[in-house]
Amino acid sequence: MTRRYHVMAGAGPPSTSSVPPVSNEVDAHTGRPSGQALRRHEAQECRSRVRIPGQWQKCYGSGLLALSVMLLSVAANAQSDRSRLAAQLDRPVAVRKVAPKSSDDPNGQLVCTFYQDLMIRESGTDTPAPNAAVVLPLPAAQARPACDATHRNNEVALKTEGFSFAGRKDQFLLFSATDPNGAVPFVVIDAGSGRIVFEDGTPADRGLQGIAVEHGNLHLRYRRAFNAPCSIMQNAATCWSQLIAAGKLPHSMEQSVPSPQLCAASYKADKAPPNDPSIIAYDVETVVDSASQAQVTPRGPVSCAPAP
Repeated sequence: MTRRYHVMAGAGPPSTSSVPPVSNEVDAHTGRPSGQALRRHEAQECRSRVRIPGQWQKCYGSGLLALSVMLLSVAANAQSDRSRLAAQLDRPVAVRKVAPKSSDDPNGQLVCTFYQDLMIRESGTDTPAPNAAVVLPLPAAQARPACDATHRNNEVALKTEGFSFAGRKDQFLLFSATDPNGAVPFVVIDAGSGRIVFEDGTPADRGLQGIAVEHGNLHLRYRRAFNAPCSIMQNAATCWSQLIAAGKLPHSMEQSVPSPQLCAASYKADKAPPNDPSIIAYDVETVVDSASQAQVTPRGPVSCAPAP
């Protein structure tokens, strides 16, 4: 039986204090403080000027730059995960996109991904909620079919409504939720039967990082994430027990109850009340055998954030 893991100051009056003295470490040519002394001097200047309107740009420019760098870093990490995963997946022989015939075409945009032995056809890919995809086996001597909405006798319907095709590894097809709310669910499907063999979720900024098939077993490495029905911030012990009992956390983590402080920074940043349900995330390595039994091994610390 496959277990489902669903987861995704105000300013006061102007300051009149003078700039505090700094170290006498100075540059021989300019007479300005040098090295660490210069950085301390500039920080002290900003602290004395933060309430003077004309000095905002100078004092906060570096802070805005740091924030931009952080956001770019998050985007770069997500892109790095996608690139790393793409390098491990089977390469299709062709991908075709067909625009909708009209604004009310129920099929919407079609995307057909071809491999030597099968085709995955998606429809409605130009919307946040694509239709369920189908798999069409391709005999070796058969010509590549057209990318259209024609139903064929040997096609296999998949339960992937709201998911988009992310790639293939041997007999396994990977689909990811297109419009998640919090943690991003994904499913792994057997290409021959169309059966879901495993499902879980990742954080919005982190995806699967490793995928391999060994002796028929699927090996996955990723940061697991799921939307909890309770709040670690509000009551860590009770919420943790609920998650263990519901099977959302493995029993090996039963004694690893996190502190509510684990969530404090993210809840504060999002201005979320303590009773907002939590998104729980931690690194795992998962092995799914031929009977769809999953062995999940935690490999990293837990993080916590409020659900959107």
